[in-house]
Amino acid sequence: MTSLIITQILNGLTIGLIFALVAIGLTIVMGLMEVVNFAHGSFYMFGGYITFFVFSAVGSFWLGLVVAPVACAILGLGLYYAIIRPLRKRHPLEPLVALVGVAMICRQLIRNIWGAEPKLLPIPFGRVQVSLAGAEFTYPIYFFVVMGVGVAALLALYLLFRKSDVGIRCLAAIQDRDTAMSMGVNVDRIGSLMLVIVMGVAGLAGGLVGPIFSVYPTMGLELIGLLFVIAIVGGLGSIGGAVIAGVTIAMTKSISSIFVSGNISDILAYCVLLAILLIRPRGIMGLATVME
Repeated sequence: MTSLIITQILNGLTIGLIFALVAIGLTIVMGLMEVVNFAHGSFYMFGGYITFFVFSAVGSFWLGLVVAPVACAILGLGLYYAIIRPLRKRHPLEPLVALVGVAMICRQLIRNIWGAEPKLLPIPFGRVQVSLAGAEFTYPIYFFVVMGVGVAALLALYLLFRKSDVGIRCLAAIQDRDTAMSMGVNVDRIGSLMLVIVMGVAGLAGGLVGPIFSVYPTMGLELIGLLFVIAIVGGLGSIGGAVIAGVTIAMTKSISSIFVSGNISDILAYCVLLAILLIRPRGIMGLATVME
């Protein structure tokens, strides 16, 4: 039982880091541009399929993992100038509906190109013998790689937002847009740059998850609801909050699945997040001025 619990904790940490990588992009876009980006899950999906395409073409999963975030970043820039920028200052329902339409188009496009069947990516490396807390078990090396890449990407985002001039300007605009603009912050320019970055990160997460869950046309749709929950519970505009909420929900689902069915573990995870919201209505690390 001990080895099973430790395995599920490691699984929860792995998936939680992936959730956090995708949710950070959603919370930044919502906090900075006040746009509910329903198309965000599509870039997670694109990341998985681009990685699969490159792997199928040249046989290199790691090359696909490099190409996917770059391609998703370019697509994100196109989305910004084609949809988000023209509609951002209009009624909030207009960009929301437009982005829902974009998500539907992306999903159908993937179906037309690759079909509806899941595409499997092989799990790189093998398994390693682990001895921890008196328990011995084997565990996929790739999961440790995903943890390492996830932590490195989160650290890079932290340094971007806390140590760079553009990141500090972005956080200032999230906290108080009007004051930031009066101080010379170009919110449109920063918004386009941040959208490119977070879409690339979402593509990276989609590529990483391919060998774990496979890739399929509805993977972004299935995740988008959970991403909104993570963003809101973590606190809109908060990177740390998104990480805490993402890991919390993944850990809760993973550990509780040992004792109850998958459906019940999902309910328990949402109950934990609901309890957090009851205690902190603005989320774990939410700012009072965001989206108000």
